[in-house]
Amino acid sequence: MKKILCALLVCTLCASVSIGFSGCGCSNNTQEQQPGYVVTATEPDLKNDEFGFFILNKDEVMITEYLGSSKDVKIPDSFENYKVTVIGRSVFNNKGLTSVEIPDTVREIQDYAFASNRELKSVKLPSNLKIIGINSFFCCSALESIELPSSLEEIGVYAFCGAGLKTVNIPKSDTLTKLDQYVFYQCPNLTEVNLPATITNIAENTFNECPDNMVMYAPSGSYSQNYAKTHDIEFKESK
Repeated sequence: MKKILCALLVCTLCASVSIGFSGCGCSNNTQEQQPGYVVTATEPDLKNDEFGFFILNKDEVMITEYLGSSKDVKIPDSFENYKVTVIGRSVFNNKGLTSVEIPDTVREIQDYAFASNRELKSVKLPSNLKIIGINSFFCCSALESIELPSSLEEIGVYAFCGAGLKTVNIPKSDTLTKLDQYVFYQCPNLTEVNLPATITNIAENTFNECPDNMVMYAPSGSYSQNYAKTHDIEFKESK
């Protein structure tokens, strides 16, 4: 059945899917990822007592299901000789989590992965993380702080919307130069944002409906200084 599904997807070149990634990974366990089309992760290929895994290629799996009951989750870095490199869409959405530890093998957190965990207080992100998807930490109202790695390339729309963050520190990075729309929208406790000179594009509504006393720290003469001025945000030179 998986071979038939994969062939149909290749032939039709589906343009819209709920969870997407390059390559098929569904005809057998040794197939390499192939660019040019996307597939939807359906039933997990592998399972243990806590997680369901979807095979991406001969070396990597994506977590697509959480089967455990613990509120303190430690994601494994491997399973059955596969590296865990992706956390799939909505895997931990509204699971009542209080803490999450993600291994350094993970490169991508997909859309809604940890959304609506209102008691989530602690998140350890991987040092090699490249993508934080849309609404990944939406409405995580107890999450007061998070350390973002310098490896980041993209933070999706609404990624931290409604989170309890008090301070945001964007790391200096050659790969993350833009803050997308509504990334920190309606963060009711956000009073301090630290931005490096490498941020050269911030969407008009990135910080909409954050507290009026929010202060933006950045290097003097940077893009962020001008952004603060034009958006009526208090600016202070980086500490």
